[in-house]
Amino acid sequence: MKKVLMFFVAAVVAISTASVGLASGAHKVSGEVLHAEGEFVEVKDAKGKVHKLHVAPSTKKSGEIKAGVMVEAEADASGHALAITAKAPAAKH
Repeated sequence: MKKVLMFFVAAVVAISTASVGLASGAHKVSGEVLHAEGEFVEVKDAKGKVHKLHVAPSTKKSGEIKAGVMVEAEADASGHALAITAKAPAAKH
C-alpha cells in the first residue's frame, strides 16, 4: 500500500512540475545580436522580429555575446533569458 501511495504522490508532483514549465511561456530565440549593453540584448530572428532580452547575472551564458554574433537563447514570457549561447560563425570556403 505504501508503494502505491508513494507512486501516486510522485506522479502528482511530476505532472504539476511539468504543467508549471509549460505555463511559464518559455520559448527559444535564435538570431543575430543587434545591440548588447549592460544586462540587455536585442536579437533579430530569421523573420525580422526583434526580441529584447534581459540577461541577468543568473542567466547561463556561453561565448561572447556582442553585436553581430549569432545566438540561441531560451527566454521566459517576460523576456528574461534563462540561457544564451553564442554560435560559432559558419566556415568560409
